[in-house]
Amino acid sequence: MIRATLSLLMTLVVVLVCSTTLFATEPKGADIELSTSVVDLGEIAQDDGKQMVRITFTNTGNVPLVVTEVRTSCSCMTVDYKREKVLPAERGTLTITLNPAKAPKGQYLRVMQIFSTATSGVKRVTVKAQIV
Repeated sequence: MIRATLSLLMTLVVVLVCSTTLFATEPKGADIELSTSVVDLGEIAQDDGKQMVRITFTNTGNVPLVVTEVRTSCSCMTVDYKREKVLPAERGTLTITLNPAKAPKGQYLRVMQIFSTATSGVKRVTVKAQIV
């Protein structure tokens, strides 16, 4: 009798654990995936004028994503973006503008940081060029 009760109790525990695992919901959170982590502008003359490039990002999470801030490491580079919600599986755009007239000659290598509501934290994009 005791063995049968223990066996039934163990069976119930196994069923409970399996059903909890089976019906567990995926953790909620936004995540960001960039189309690239390196932007290579090639060779640019200082008098070529502003160089603009767009990169996209996708919300790979399951709640809306918001890009809250983008920091650049040089005043010669700016980034435009919309501070709007990007729904799961939707895309957004970052427009990077480099003003070579304000950049130093030679190898140009700068990193921008993308802050958002993503659970993966800060993303980084390296922008490189040869300024002549």
